[in-house]
Amino acid sequence: MSILHAILFRAIQRGKTVYDPTHPTDYVGKRAKMDRTTPQTIPMGVTVTKIDNDAVHGEYLSMAGNQKDAVILYIHGGGFVVGSIRTVRPMAGQIVKRMGMNVLSINYRLAPEHPYPSAHEDCMAAYRWLLRQPFGKRVIIMGESAGGNLILGTVLHAKTEGLPLPKCVVALAPTIQYDQVFPSYTENLKTDCMVSNLSEETRAVYLCSNEPEKLRDPYFAPYYGDYSDFPPTLIIASDSEVLRDDAIRLHEKLQAARVPGKLSMYHNLMHTFPVIPALPESKKAYREIRDFITQYGKE
Repeated sequence: MSILHAILFRAIQRGKTVYDPTHPTDYVGKRAKMDRTTPQTIPMGVTVTKIDNDAVHGEYLSMAGNQKDAVILYIHGGGFVVGSIRTVRPMAGQIVKRMGMNVLSINYRLAPEHPYPSAHEDCMAAYRWLLRQPFGKRVIIMGESAGGNLILGTVLHAKTEGLPLPKCVVALAPTIQYDQVFPSYTENLKTDCMVSNLSEETRAVYLCSNEPEKLRDPYFAPYYGDYSDFPPTLIIASDSEVLRDDAIRLHEKLQAARVPGKLSMYHNLMHTFPVIPALPESKKAYREIRDFITQYGKE
């Protein structure tokens, strides 16, 4: 673990909260604070273009010399209740520079104002729109945490509809289900600086249900999806985070379906560490992502 990681880990852990239904969370204020405090530094040469239409509310990050017929669709995390294109803009900028590919980063409606399936519907609308664009001929889809959930649900839904699928998938510590208690949910509570009782909050605030049938909807809980003919998938997670076992179980499902890919488990790092580009560990992850996209993201 780098010194910078250790400093940031302690700072983030001090602000860690636990969902308590008897004390409603000020999600609007929490979102505003995240947007306000997230550094907005992006690499020199990266251009940010706002996109706002009926299907997409986001931004297109590009750089001269990058591939023109390919794009990375990035879907941010935040437990379905917080997060935005602003909170992942520094990472998206680094991806544009390091991968040689431009990025479409999107917002989606958040709970509790907009419960499931609002976020999923917005991601599907953006994906359909992207497939119609000149730069959408070759798509890689990528997201972290709840964004990892949403990219999996998007690809599963696209597969069901018979839409062209992404060339490959990059899931950073995805959350995949909310009706089981995997061992890491309790084993790693003290070593995770961000995630606590996510399943309880997601059921109450995002799904607004505890019905077994709804909890096993694969577009809500991708763990229950059919992964036959799924695109090659890279999963990156940490062995000390609460969602460690989500990554492991997803990889097992992909292996059972004979999907090419890899589970890369980093040691003793914070949840979704690649979102912080300054971390030395993030730079290593970016190299791994670039190599995976180079291998599987071609025509």
